[in-house]
Amino acid sequence: MKHNKLRAAMRDGRPIAGMVVFTRSPAVVEVIGYSGFDFIFLDTEHSPLSSGADLEHMIMAADAAGLSVVVRLKGNDENQIRNALECGAEGVVIPRLKTRAEAEQALSAARFPPLGGRGSATEVRAASYGAGDFDWVEYVKRCNEETVVIGLAEDKVFFDNIDDIMSVDGLDMISFGPTDLAMSLGLPLVYDMEAPPIQEAFQTLLAKARQYDTSIMSLVIPPTLEEARKLYKQGVNAVLLRSDIAVLQATCRQMMDEVVKPLRAGA
Repeated sequence: MKHNKLRAAMRDGRPIAGMVVFTRSPAVVEVIGYSGFDFIFLDTEHSPLSSGADLEHMIMAADAAGLSVVVRLKGNDENQIRNALECGAEGVVIPRLKTRAEAEQALSAARFPPLGGRGSATEVRAASYGAGDFDWVEYVKRCNEETVVIGLAEDKVFFDNIDDIMSVDGLDMISFGPTDLAMSLGLPLVYDMEAPPIQEAFQTLLAKARQYDTSIMSLVIPPTLEEARKLYKQGVNAVLLRSDIAVLQATCRQMMDEVVKPLRAGA
């Protein structure tokens, strides 16, 4: 059984750097890991990536490259939570968290009894398939202690219920979603952290995180050292530096602007 490196990094208090992954490419995951990132944020909500073998293969690639994995689920569903964790994810990300009851539901699905109601099986990847000197009691204990549960603050209703949600014991981290929050507020903004309503919500989240001793994850917008330092100094523990698709898109745009278009114009 592997130890949860993401949980260990959170305890150390050092900056944790990750990247969002939308593609179903294990090679991309390995490149991110070999480049030195700490974790990947596997997004199944907004991508074709599904549970089952595809997800397991992506997590295998992350393990090979030394990456921790959190999986953004398609919904707050106990079967999806169990599947992601049994495939070997170190944490799950619950989208559109809005109420205390929803937070408690996710935590119950992620924890074994007596802390929750997670279904059990020894023949899964996270349990080393029950092979070798596998110890079921130790496995259950470690999963309950180390599994990371992350809620997404991306709706105005979350902030209406912020104290009820963040006071739930076991909710380890909150990830801030500025675009969906803006949509819920009726604002046509895309990844705009500086808009007053978005920045106000973010500062409220940071203050509540200090009050409830909860870790915070945030995108770095723009993905610069200056912005990353600013977030870390404000109390953000885990930063997300774009996505695999965004990096590819930016590189393609740069090559078009600097090489292809000038070449065509002068041909």
